[in-house]
Amino acid sequence: MGANVVHLALFKETAIDHAAEAITRLREMGVSDRDISVISGIPYSERILGRPMAWTTIGRIGLAGAVVGFLVAVFLSFGTPLLYPIRVAAMPFQPIPTSIVVIFELTMLGLLISTFIGVFVETISPSFGPRGYHPKVSDGHIGILFSSPAQVEAEVHAALEALGAEIVHNVEEERLWP
Repeated sequence: MGANVVHLALFKETAIDHAAEAITRLREMGVSDRDISVISGIPYSERILGRPMAWTTIGRIGLAGAVVGFLVAVFLSFGTPLLYPIRVAAMPFQPIPTSIVVIFELTMLGLLISTFIGVFVETISPSFGPRGYHPKVSDGHIGILFSSPAQVEAEVHAALEALGAEIVHNVEEERLWP
């Protein structure tokens, strides 16, 4: 079996339906979703293009940060008075009304900090899909980058041109990595 070749198909901005149809046609021809990337100057949702929703780990990272913040707050509110008991008049060791504020604030602080770190890490993490670019994408065109076997190259090009792609060509290897 031959090596995969990276292709780029460009559609006009007004041809979003044709681009979505092209992605569906690529799937029918055996190209998996992880081998397809859409580049555009406008952030189209996955649902518009008929693609599966892209899941990130930011939600789980944020939830873990909120749990850590909650545990730290509970320890500070209820554990510290047990470690260092100081009796102040008739006040209880663990005053619930004031502890609620501390628990809420530290839970939200943990959520905020971990979400920020998660977004930062996800932004600098490399993507493993096909990479490439064409200057027409900045002018409003929609680019579909995909990787497919070299044997079906002519069939793929003909199918995408029939769907309204202005340009369909192979992306040279030296242009993939800046």
